[in-house]
Amino acid sequence: MARPFRSILPAVLALASLSACDTGDGRQLQDPVFDLPAPPVTVAETVPPIPLTIPPLPELVVEPDAAPTPIEIETLFSPANATAEMSGTGAVATDAVTVDADPADVLSFDVDTEGRFVLQVWIDDEGAHTVCVADACGRVYTLAADAESPEQVVAKIEQAIPLAEEYLDYSVEYPEWEITIGGALAGTGGTTDVEAKIVTIYRNRGRTVDDFVRTILHEFGHVADFERLDDAERAEYLALRGIDTATSWRSESAHRLDQWGLQPSEDFAEVMVAIWTDQRWLPRTEQLAPTPAADILVAVEALIAT
Repeated sequence: MARPFRSILPAVLALASLSACDTGDGRQLQDPVFDLPAPPVTVAETVPPIPLTIPPLPELVVEPDAAPTPIEIETLFSPANATAEMSGTGAVATDAVTVDADPADVLSFDVDTEGRFVLQVWIDDEGAHTVCVADACGRVYTLAADAESPEQVVAKIEQAIPLAEEYLDYSVEYPEWEITIGGALAGTGGTTDVEAKIVTIYRNRGRTVDDFVRTILHEFGHVADFERLDDAERAEYLALRGIDTATSWRSESAHRLDQWGLQPSEDFAEVMVAIWTDQRWLPRTEQLAPTPAADILVAVEALIAT
């Protein structure tokens, strides 16, 4: 027959009660010590390291900014009154344009795909000016807006040439000589090249047609000097004009206007103008010699005819 179940709770309680009691003899019951099993040790598997290969980054090369193409000026001139035109390479439309260090009045600024540019600026003041694109500069002379154009001056000279020929038939008298029109050369109306046999009349502004006629005849006065006179006849001319015969016929150093009229060669050219125009224009060399009387003009004309 099975044993009846007896609860062990009372025994456990009694044991617990003993743990808290004093035995009275100075000994105190100690808490029981139970040997618990050690926790299991987990041994991790040894996994060999996986080699990690990282390709090197490409070297970063920083290219410096490309140097700007230098501006080169090829031409700078004045195509019309109060206008300057510059052309060249290397400029861009955003480049600063100045005239005499001030912002320019730009009329046009064209740049093609190959970097060539053409620039036009308006300049009110007549004279020499410095025109710059960025830091590239050049000098140009412009006329006032209302000044005579070169074409207008040339037209006057072309009108004066046949009028001068009415006084002196130089194509018959001096057939080897020719007349050309030069550029502007202020202070000099004309020149005579005895080697090339060319008379050059300069297109100076502000002169009348008659002024150019007189200049043409004056230069042919030098032609007559070269073609018709020798040193003895030049000495005779000095005596006729009452000029010291020791005076140099021409002075290469006489550049000032007040020195020009002191040269016998210039006086001779002026006297020839008076002869050819029947004294319409009298000599402008009064500092050297007085206005010639009619008999002196006749004598000089005879001198070059010999």
